[in-house]
Amino acid sequence: MTHQIEAWIELFMSSAWFYPLTATMVFLDCLIPFFPSESILTMAGAWSGSTGSPNIWGIIGVGIAFAMLGDNVCYLLGTRFVQFIRSAPPKSKLAASMRWVSANMKKRAGFTIIIARFIPWGRLVLTLSLGSMRYPWRKFFFFDTIGVLIWAVQAGFVGYLGGYVVQDYPLAGLALGLTLGALVGVAIDKVHARFSDYSEVRSGVSRA
Repeated sequence: MTHQIEAWIELFMSSAWFYPLTATMVFLDCLIPFFPSESILTMAGAWSGSTGSPNIWGIIGVGIAFAMLGDNVCYLLGTRFVQFIRSAPPKSKLAASMRWVSANMKKRAGFTIIIARFIPWGRLVLTLSLGSMRYPWRKFFFFDTIGVLIWAVQAGFVGYLGGYVVQDYPLAGLALGLTLGALVGVAIDKVHARFSDYSEVRSGVSRA
């Protein structure tokens, strides 16, 4: 059974559809964050570390390109729904999220944009809000690019490290890579909680 599962995963990872499907998942995650696309990058990275395929730089490159594309499309959508976003009832989750965005952008704009890349629903609300607030696109692009680079590189290489440690056992490498990815996520949460108003993201933005 184990060998059969490995064969199925290998078939997907080595297929011509791997990169297009990965790109689609990363892009859609920017607009509808129901499944964390960093998990896809981590799993692919772990398989690359164990078997040498797919190429780790290809994985990271696709993650960077389509995360940036998705974030910028999301920003553009925000500019088109200004009235809808601004007319949200004061007690709604969207309005609460907007207040969080406004407060944090005044305190630490660049840091907030970079950090939001690691918070799926927070990233969505922040990016839509920045578009609706007409936040300078060049500044958004600059800080978002930094966030995307950090996000994609850590997601891919954390998985790669897990897979590389147990090269002879691809499934074990996959599990280890995902475990390491989860631990990194916990560590990032701790950093957020220490240096930002992350409790507000969890209680407000993440439920928007």
